[in-house]
This record gives sequence, structure tokens and C-alpha cells, in this order.
Amino acid sequence: MERDVIFTPDAPWSPGGSSQAIAHNGLLYVSGQLPIDPATGQMLPRPLNPLFGGGDQAVSAQTRQCLNNVNAICQAAGADLSNAIKLTIYTPMLIEFAGVIDRVYRESFAYDPPARSMIGVNVLQGNALVQIDAIVALN
Repeated sequence: MERDVIFTPDAPWSPGGSSQAIAHNGLLYVSGQLPIDPATGQMLPRPLNPLFGGGDQAVSAQTRQCLNNVNAICQAAGADLSNAIKLTIYTPMLIEFAGVIDRVYRESFAYDPPARSMIGVNVLQGNALVQIDAIVALN
């Protein structure tokens, strides 16, 4: 079984020691990307309680950063977000911020968006508001 490990300095290291992505049989499997700025290694800030102010802006910025990180990894493998087949979006505040995440998502996928799941979780690493993983076609 042949597989290629994909790495780019234009996206953050994957937490927990996983690869940023693995290419196998014409597909790219991108590990969950947190809203970490690869230039600084820091997670984008979030309000102490996003429900009491600043939540929409924080979720928008974090979603954009996650998508930028996924795209950087795709580009390192010779693809981009337009080649995405399936994205999974995780958030601890699904009910509160699904609409905000949807708006940012549509900015990246105005036409022919990939399949997508949005999953509510208890908590994300670093207390992030969003994490995104992807399966991307390489052909």
C-alpha cells in the first residue's frame, strides 16, 4: 500500500503527532485543521463567552482560518479546495453558530460545494470554536 505524507509550512503542524495529510489512491485525506495561524503558531482568539459578544466575528475568523489551512495543505499536494469531495466541520456551539459557519463556507464554495457534515462536539483542542477535516480529489 503506497501512501504519501503531505506537509507544508503554510499550515500548522497537526496536533497529536498526526500528519497534516496523507495522499493515497488519488485522494488526499486532510487531518482536522484548527484555527491556528501558521505564521505565528497561535490559535485565533475567541471571546471568553462567545454568546455574550464577539462570537459571530470569532467563529467567522476561525472558520476562514481552518479553510485556509486546509487549502494550503491541498496546494502542497497539487490540488485546492475546489477539489474537495467531503468536509467535516466540528464545533462545540453547533446550534448557536451553524449559520455563521454556513456563510463563511459559502464564500469558499459558491458553486458545486462538496458534501459536508457539521457535527456538534463537547470541546475542541485549545478551546477552538471550529475544526475542519477534508477528503480531496487529486486527479
